[in-house]
Amino acid sequence: MINSLPLVSVIIPTHNRRGFLRRTLDALETQTFPLKQVEVIVVADGCTDDTVEILHHYRGSFTLRVLEQSCRGPAAARNRGSAYASGELLIFLDDDIEAGPSLIEAHVNAHECRPGYVGIGYLPLHPTGRTDFFSIELRIWWEAMFHIMRQPGHRYTYRDLLSGNFSIETKLFNTMGGFDPAFWCHEDYEFGVRLIKAGISFIFASDAIGYHHEITDLGRSLQRKYDEGRADVLLGRRHPDLLPVLPLARFVLPSSSPSRLRRHLAFQWSSAGRVMVGGLRQTLRLLEMVRFRGYWRWILNMLLDYFYWLGVAEELHTEQSVTDFLQECLVHENESAPEAEIDLCKGLEAAERLLDAKRPAGAQIRYGQQWVGRIPSQSGAERLRGTHLRPILANQLARPLFKALALEGAIDLNVDSSQVLAACYL
Repeated sequence: MINSLPLVSVIIPTHNRRGFLRRTLDALETQTFPLKQVEVIVVADGCTDDTVEILHHYRGSFTLRVLEQSCRGPAAARNRGSAYASGELLIFLDDDIEAGPSLIEAHVNAHECRPGYVGIGYLPLHPTGRTDFFSIELRIWWEAMFHIMRQPGHRYTYRDLLSGNFSIETKLFNTMGGFDPAFWCHEDYEFGVRLIKAGISFIFASDAIGYHHEITDLGRSLQRKYDEGRADVLLGRRHPDLLPVLPLARFVLPSSSPSRLRRHLAFQWSSAGRVMVGGLRQTLRLLEMVRFRGYWRWILNMLLDYFYWLGVAEELHTEQSVTDFLQECLVHENESAPEAEIDLCKGLEAAERLLDAKRPAGAQIRYGQQWVGRIPSQSGAERLRGTHLRPILANQLARPLFKALALEGAIDLNVDSSQVLAACYL
C-alpha cells in the first residue's frame, strides 16, 4: 500500500540553468516509485533568468515546491530546501542530474535495509560522444571514484559523499545541522567529515542512477581547482585533524623543483604565472594534435596544481602562512588513536565480530605469536568494521599474513598462497 511507503523530498538547488533543470524534472516523472509519495523542492539560488517563471508553469505528477533566495551558494540552498521538506527521507540532486527510473526507489530500499545510513547514488557521466583528451581523462577519473566504492569491504571516507546524488533521513540531517553555508565548494566533503566523526555509516546504492550531464571543460576545471584550494583552507580551519590528508599537506613534503616553482609563482609572481598558464594551455593543444596523451596529462596536472595553489594563496597570502597553518599536521600525526588488538588464530569471524563491537580507528593484527601488520587510523575515514578486514588481509597484508601462518604451522609451506588469500573472502 502507498500509505506504508515513506514520503520522499527531492531537493534540487539551481542557479540560471533552466535547460538542465527541465530535463531533471522530466526524468523524475519516470520514477518507478509512486510519485504521490514524492515532493520535489527546487531552490532558485540567485537566479536572474526565467527559471522561476518556468517552474511555476511546470505541471508534473509529483508535488513541486519552488523557493527563491538571494545568491547564497549551494550549501545554503540545500539547507533551505530541507527546512521546508515534509518527507521522512531527503534525496539531494544537482540540477544537471538526469535520474534513472529506479533512483528514488533504490534510495528508499537502501534506507529500509540500512536505517540510519547515508545512501550514495551512482553518477555515471552521460555519454557525449566527445573523444578529446580532456573528456577521456574526466571519464576515467570519474568512474574510478565509483569503482572504489563498489569494492567489497570499502572503507568510506569523507570524499565519498557527493552532494549531486545522495540520501539521508530527515531527522539525521537536522541533527547534524545540515551543510555549512560558508562552503561554496566541497560543502559535501565537510558534511561527510561530520557524518563520519558522528559514527554515521555510508552505503553505495548502485541502482540509484543519476546521469550527470557534465559540461566541464579545461577552463571550468581550472576554476574548480582554484575553488578547491580555497575550500581546503576552510576545511583545515574547521577540521584541523583533517590537515594531514588534504592536498595542502604536500606543501611541507619534499617536492621537485618544478612543483616548488609553481607554488612560488602562485604566491609571489602572479604576472609570471599568467604567462606560464598561457604557454601551457597552448602546449596542451599542440600535444593533443600530435596525440601525445602521456605528455598532455603531465602538462594538465601542472596546470591543475598551479590553480590549486592560487586558491590557497587567495586565503593564506604567503608561503610562510601556509607553513604556519600546517603545523597542526604535526600535532595530529602524533596523536594516538584507539587501536584494537586482533589475534587471527581465533578465527576470522571472531576478529570481524570484535571490530564490529569496538569500531576502533585502527588495529594491530597478529596470528598467535607472529606479527602480521597494522591497519592504521585514517583522518576522515570511517572507523573499522568487520567487513573491512578480509579485503585488507587479502591485499595490503597478504605477504605478512602468509608468512605468519607458515611460521605458526597453520599452513603447509607447499600450499599455493593464492588458496590462503582466497580463504580471506570466504
